Amino acid sequence: MIEVRGVGIRRLDHEPVAVVGLVVDLAASDAERLPTAPETVVRGIRLPRLAVAEGTDPLPAVLALLRLPGADQVAH
Repeated sequence: MIEVRGVGIRRLDHEPVAVVGLVVDLAASDAERLPTAPETVVRGIRLPRLAVAEGTDPLPAVLALLRLPGADQVAH
């Protein structure tokens, strides 16, 4: 189920299994202009992390990160 703002709760098909290649942490209190250790651990698995400051549009940073050399190893 998903909430669509202005429309309400809707039932959608979903993918029961997915591979996570990047954690985008929205409104992160520790977001830095030049992060030193952009990783996090989720259920024992170390993943790249993009900390986005509150009030910042995350899309440009996500797109820039995915265009970097080696990005195919970050998110699939």
